[in-house]
Amino acid sequence: MSPSLLVRFADSLMIVTNIMATAWILLLVVLILADVVGRNLFLAPISGVPEMVKYSIVGIVFLQIAHTHRCGEMIRSNGIMLMVAESFPRISILMDMLAQLCGMAFSITLAWAIWPRVLLVWKSGETEGISGHFQMPVWPFLLIIALGAMLLALSFALAAVIAARRLPGGR
Repeated sequence: MSPSLLVRFADSLMIVTNIMATAWILLLVVLILADVVGRNLFLAPISGVPEMVKYSIVGIVFLQIAHTHRCGEMIRSNGIMLMVAESFPRISILMDMLAQLCGMAFSITLAWAIWPRVLLVWKSGETEGISGHFQMPVWPFLLIIALGAMLLALSFALAAVIAARRLPGGR
């Protein structure tokens, strides 16, 4: 797979996960609205809404985080790097590369740390909720965290390559 094809594939995947998260948010809004209406007008709340919302927030974050980073919308402090860039542009670029590589290492570590839990929860059939009332499996949410962290690691890696290309002589 050529580098440009990899970048296009990664960008497309990040866009798709972002769209999925946005659709998920819209579905949650409808679910919460239906729960509020059912609770107040019919005295019949929808079972499991708090559990679904609790896990959905984490899932949505990890579906969107790679796209957020790739678009340059991730919160970061550039103050020191910008001051250094005025006098020492190469060092500033190296600082950016180091920050991107640290982000990549952190993301890989997160995915690596959570993966055994994904497998354990999947095998054990762990659920969230109250037995006989509402239960949902936990493993899909943990899988989203692991996959989202790996996609974020890829975004950090691509950003590090872009920073390296800004160095004099970089390609």
